[in-house]
Formats: sequence, structure tokens, C-alpha cells
Amino acid sequence: MTHPFFTYTREILSWRLGDPAPVGPASGVPGPDRTDARVRRILRAAPGRPAVFLLGLGTGRLASALAAALPPATALTVLSLVPATARHLWDAGSLAWITPEGPRQLLADSSPQALFCLLAMAGPSPGEALVTVNPEDTSPDEREALVRLRRLLDETSPLVLPAGAAPAGPGLTLAVLARPDEPDLPGFFEACRGLASQAVVLWDGPDVPAAADGAASLGIPVRHLARPLGRDFAAQRNALLRACPPGWVLTLDPDERPGPGFGDLAARLAATPGVGAAYFPRITLYPDAGHAKAGHGLWPDLQLRLFSTAPPARARYVRPVHERLEGLAGRAALALGTPIFHHNRLLADDDAVQAKLARYDAAGGAPVHRLSRDYPSLPLSFFTPPAGKAPDGRVLLLPALW
Repeated sequence: MTHPFFTYTREILSWRLGDPAPVGPASGVPGPDRTDARVRRILRAAPGRPAVFLLGLGTGRLASALAAALPPATALTVLSLVPATARHLWDAGSLAWITPEGPRQLLADSSPQALFCLLAMAGPSPGEALVTVNPEDTSPDEREALVRLRRLLDETSPLVLPAGAAPAGPGLTLAVLARPDEPDLPGFFEACRGLASQAVVLWDGPDVPAAADGAASLGIPVRHLARPLGRDFAAQRNALLRACPPGWVLTLDPDERPGPGFGDLAARLAATPGVGAAYFPRITLYPDAGHAKAGHGLWPDLQLRLFSTAPPARARYVRPVHERLEGLAGRAALALGTPIFHHNRLLADDDAVQAKLARYDAAGGAPVHRLSRDYPSLPLSFFTPPAGKAPDGRVLLLPALW
């Protein structure tokens, strides 16, 4: 069976997406003697470990030497945040130690979050693996990103949730920003049934529209408000938060659908002592319902959607566009196996997507969003359990100040 890391990396490296040309090695790259010494140190530390995670591909020299020297039973995963360099070495034949089904693999993506989530999903536990940084030449930006990645690997731990929490935990509010012309609003409200015990919907406009009647399918008390969006998404979300009673809030957008087991997991997270918020992977379906975007930040696209506003939290959104939530209390969890499905490219045509991007540009004050018709993608089954199998309930406790 083809290794999932091989499948993912092959797809990412097959797309250039405007990658810069790879930069050649600097004069300070360790020579063969220092590479051999580094390999010997890793071999001394590796016994008893199921895998070695090498952070950074560098010139490929250390990775190749480790691939040859490690025992067959010890897996090697090399993580690269520079797909252009990885592609250059791959095309040049310098990564011949990688085979589709073998224990020596390369994970390449410009997103540290993607590499972290893939290791957590398909690799040995980071706590069991030997994690080491490649000393070969890297840019300052890559070095900083590798430091963040190592911190995630070192300080993230499994989170055991309380069993048997009541569905739609008491006080959990579903908070929604909506437009009257959103496609398939009835489908959105129906998909959210059972997630919360109450809801607040803030409509973009001067008045609550007739489309608000569709929220009755939620089967819970719903408060409807209206406020023109203007050019500030953070201000709109803060107005929505002010309308929610103190307690746990779950935010979803009308072009999103919760994955299997979402409601039960949200209730259990809200009942977990010490947890104040939770991230969920967001899977964007494209080009059809059986495939999902991948690579370069398109996945896992982690979304902070469940959080407590009860004191001492002082939750508020900042930034007019691509708003960010601040002022939370407690630790953040990552519901790794419970995604949000993003239907924006299935529900809206290109004109509607372009109009949405134009609203983002207007809020940000500059034309920075561009619609592309081509993206890396993988079968949806790569990211989710097969039909008939229970959803993956793995939850991780992220480092403080995540």
C-alpha cells in the first residue's frame, strides 16, 4: 500500500503555484565529515525509537545519509517547508531513497500545520519518535517555522475527553453570520440541527429577511438580528458575539457543514476542564464532492470555532478581514479527526466566489485575493474515514499560547 506521506507529497510537488526558484546551498553548509558525525549522533540516540523525524531537507545530504544508515525497522520522515527545493532535489534524482511503500518518506508542504497534522494522523506518536533539526542551510523564515513545528511536536499531547456529555451541552450557542442570498441556507440549518441549545443569527442588511424562517429547522430558540456588514468582518463578528449569552459559542458559516460526530465532540470539549477553545480542520471540497483541496495552506486550514466567552475570557475579533479571535482563557484543543466541510466551491459559481473575494478586498483596502481554477487536491477519503467506519475522535491539547 502506498504510504500516505508519499501520496500527499507527490501531489504537492506536482503543482508549482508560483514557487520561487530553489536557492543553492550556502558556503556554510556542513561538509561530509560533519554530516557523518551528525548521522552517528542520531544513530546513537535512535535505538528503541520507532521513527526519526528530520526537520528540514536542506541540501538533501543528511537525509540521504540517514536513509542509508538507519535500521530498516526505524522509519525516517523528512519534513520540508520549501516545496520548490524538494521538487528540485526530487527531479534531480537526489531523493532516490524514497519509495512509494517504504519506511523512508518525505513530507513537503509550505504549511507547518499540514506537516504537523499529517504526522499526527499517519505517523508514529511524536512523543515516541526522535525529533531532530537538520543543521544544513535554511532561510531565516524556514528556520523560524521549523522551530514552531518542533514546539508543536514536543508540547502537544493527547486529550482524554469526558464520556457521556449531553448532546448540545447546556449553554452552547450556535452563532452565524449570514446573507439573505446565501445558497442552500435550508441545507445549512438542517445540517446544524442538534449542535447547540440556542442560536443567534446576524444578517447582513438593514432588516431581518424572510430567509430567517429557514432557521426554524434547527429546532431550538433562535434570535435574529440585522446589521449591514460594511467593510469590517471583525466588527460584524463582535456584534454577533455581544448578542450571545456568556458561555460556549460555536461559529459556523452558511457554506460549511459539520462532519460526522461534530455535535457530540463539541459538547464533550465544552465539558472538559481546562479547555477554553477548540480548532477544527476545514476541508474544502473541490473540484467535486469526492475531492478536497490540499497544500500551501489549503489544508488543514485550522479554524477556531468553539470557545468559551465566560469570565475570565474577554473574547473579541480583530482585523477587518481574515479576522482573528483574541482574549480567550484556558488551553486550546485540536479536534484532528472531526472536520468542518467547506462547500463554497460546490454551492457557488465562479461569479459568486469572485464577488465574495471582492468583499474581502474591500474590507482589506487592497486587491489581494485571486480566484484560481486549479489547485492540488486529493480524494476526500485521504482525510476522512471510509464510509461505514466511525469518525476519528482523536483530540490533541495544543501548547499554551497557541
